[in-house]
Amino acid sequence: INAEYGGNLLGKFHYTLQQIHSIEMRTLILVAILSIVLVYTQRAPVLSDNFVALVDALIDGRVVDRVQVWEDYDDQKTRFDFDREAVHVHRYNFYKLLKSYEVDERTQNCTVTPLTTTLKPAFGWVVNATRDRSPCYSNIERGRVGDEWSYTSSTGSLNLCVDSADVNRPLWVESVTTRDHEYFQFHAYIPGVPKPEVFELPPFCSK
Repeated sequence: INAEYGGNLLGKFHYTLQQIHSIEMRTLILVAILSIVLVYTQRAPVLSDNFVALVDALIDGRVVDRVQVWEDYDDQKTRFDFDREAVHVHRYNFYKLLKSYEVDERTQNCTVTPLTTTLKPAFGWVVNATRDRSPCYSNIERGRVGDEWSYTSSTGSLNLCVDSADVNRPLWVESVTTRDHEYFQFHAYIPGVPKPEVFELPPFCSK
């Protein structure tokens, strides 16, 4: 191979390598851009506002209770079972009747108070939320990774962490306002309208 031909050949080879390198770089940049776009354009999770759940409730950083929750948004009623020092307390909220009932099983006491608000969808805000770039984690199941969704309004902020392997499974939800800081860790979440008998008051407590 003469020097001139060899020089041309090496030059073409070097040029080809540059092209390949340029293509690889453009591909990597394109993949990176697409990854960022996918993060920010991924559809928000769809969680039912009718559900049964078991949660740990934390208010202002303090564990308040382990709570069993039944929420029937369609029929505007909820029930919460609290464990308070081995005393089982039930709270029934009937928003159509504008009444709340707190039932103490031990004393069979039934306290009725008026409701002045309507039941808002627990996860209705998620459709307008934005996915955060950083992952979130379950505080109950070690190592379980989630995707965090955030929403901010004039009254405060809401954050939801859903399981990365199942975006319709909440791991925790957080609400921060100027008045309080509420945080709920999910042990279980079952979508669907709860059974009607769950909302039946005990005999010593009537509507």
